[in-house]
Amino acid sequence: MTTFKTDQYACPACSKVFSAQTVLTLSHRGQDSDFFPHYVGENPLPFFLVQCPSCSYAAYPEDYDPEKKKERRVATGFIKRIMALPLAKKMPAEALRFFLSARIYEETERNPYHIANLYLRGSWCCRIEEARKAEIELQQLAIRHFKLALDKSTLKNPDNVPVVTYLIGELYRRLEDKKSAREWFFNVPEVVLDSEQHWILELTQKQAELNEHSIN
Repeated sequence: MTTFKTDQYACPACSKVFSAQTVLTLSHRGQDSDFFPHYVGENPLPFFLVQCPSCSYAAYPEDYDPEKKKERRVATGFIKRIMALPLAKKMPAEALRFFLSARIYEETERNPYHIANLYLRGSWCCRIEEARKAEIELQQLAIRHFKLALDKSTLKNPDNVPVVTYLIGELYRRLEDKKSAREWFFNVPEVVLDSEQHWILELTQKQAELNEHSIN
């Protein structure tokens, strides 16, 4: 079950002090092929991020650490410009929170891997709300930044390389780009270094077969 806690935060953008709920515990049973968990109880995704009620700044709770305030700071005008984008206006509120946070992470030059995961989680929020067009655009943004993470070697854990490689292939499959999905699935066995990651090889084989039979 999902449980929550309430803490106080000071916004790095506008300095507003406010209270917000974040996730304390959660559980899930199963997941989609792009790792979207099937949560037990209340959906915790909206509470993974903390959003300022004044200027809409959104980030993970640790980004509100006063010692990181300077490097996490963005202008409130930047946030308003992102909120006014056509894509931002057509996505569900929970997805918008992840989209905005990802753009803030881009603006503050954060790790592309973390940016990609924000876009990915935003796409999950769109799936819940059946907002397919917005889900597609967020999946495309997730792919772009997962590729950057691999190109720039910003994955601190080498075990994540085959997982990200698989995930790019799976997102392409979900976007019905069979050729790109095939290429990325084909690369997974080449980057698996640990015998304990046999699970990712099995999952890759399964999704590669689905890709060839056009089941999305």
